Amino acid sequence: MYHLVYNTSMTNKIQTRGRPKAFDETEALTSAMHYFWEHGYDNTSLDNLLEVMHIKKSSFYATFKSKEELFSRCIDLYQEHSLDFLQTLNKEVGPKQTLLALTAHTIQELEEFGKVKGCLLINSGQECYNKYPQLSTKITHEFNTFRSIFSKLVKEAQQLGEIKSTKDASIIAGRYMNTLNGLVVTIQAGATQELIDDLVESLKEILE
Repeated sequence: MYHLVYNTSMTNKIQTRGRPKAFDETEALTSAMHYFWEHGYDNTSLDNLLEVMHIKKSSFYATFKSKEELFSRCIDLYQEHSLDFLQTLNKEVGPKQTLLALTAHTIQELEEFGKVKGCLLINSGQECYNKYPQLSTKITHEFNTFRSIFSKLVKEAQQLGEIKSTKDASIIAGRYMNTLNGLVVTIQAGATQELIDDLVESLKEILE
């Protein structure tokens, strides 16, 4: 859900008017996603998108239709790669360490760049809520999908004995996600290191 590496090597073979596209659609979409993630929906203009996606206005409208449709596809891309990342990490280190890795990635980003981007869905949800109904509904749906995935990770960790708590997995997952998002918001607000450390400790305790 956070700070993931996206594969831009895939090439979309869709053709327009019998000729190959003059740009890699997946790369363009990934560039747009990162720009939205960094600057937000309202602060991203069509000119910004054309520049970072390296496409012409005619290609933009022919392929992505509108800024809202493009953003919707960016959310799909974020969701797809985030879930792939979590599944791969779970196979490598197990469910509990997968969840804790998200905390570690947040702190690592802070140490390397002095700030954190947070979750695209959370950032977008705050911005789009009640302002862009279709986007708001989509973001809520995708967030609930993440919550379901996190609940499954917690339940698996309980079954493996990695998490000793017998509370319902969905409750533990909800508390973890809320605290993790709280950590990001707190860092973005300029929190002290003491408060950051306390929240990180709280995240570990939730998964005990």
